[in-house]
Amino acid sequence: MKSLKVGAAIAVALSVALGLMSGARAADAPGAQYVGNTTCKVCHNTPDTGEQWNKWKAVKHATALEALKSDAALKIAKDKGLTVPPSEAPECLKCHVTGYDPATKKAPAKIKLDDGVQCESCHGPASLHVKDGQFLKFNPDKASTIDIKAHQPPVTEDACKKCHNEESPTWNPEKYTKADGTKAGFDFEEAKKIIAHPNPKKAAEAGKS
Repeated sequence: MKSLKVGAAIAVALSVALGLMSGARAADAPGAQYVGNTTCKVCHNTPDTGEQWNKWKAVKHATALEALKSDAALKIAKDKGLTVPPSEAPECLKCHVTGYDPATKKAPAKIKLDDGVQCESCHGPASLHVKDGQFLKFNPDKASTIDIKAHQPPVTEDACKKCHNEESPTWNPEKYTKADGTKAGFDFEEAKKIIAHPNPKKAAEAGKS
């Protein structure tokens, strides 16, 4: 049975590319564990980081699980022959909940299903990244010894396509018009704009280099 993806959530929202992803990135930091979005919020919701957590909360990533409870999602699930509501179906949850494993039917211990697709869905399990951040906070004089990006793999188009693909029951191969005029069901560059959450501090630092 084909999986119900994030694009299958609600009829209106489905027309907007959210870049929602499954728990897998192109490459997780080896040995890293999921910490949950409230841990990310500690450092990534301050003015100097662009209140990135608030920006995540404002897009439909944060309500990905709720989307599965909509009438549209329920109808799709029924049409696909699911025997449980989509908000309980592993086929759906693997893309609507961070790190959800359809084989074990569980999410990582510190991941709340209600938080839907959160930070670590895109950026990978963050325990090692958090550890680096804590070290920098308490040892600012040793900043040169830590690469804060070392345990934060970059988000890739392939990661997005774990869920944004032809398996979605609402997949529209002509949803996007690319820069060259061709049609596509998913456009990585356009999807990134919708969920953009730049860090102004990092942008300023990059401008100085």
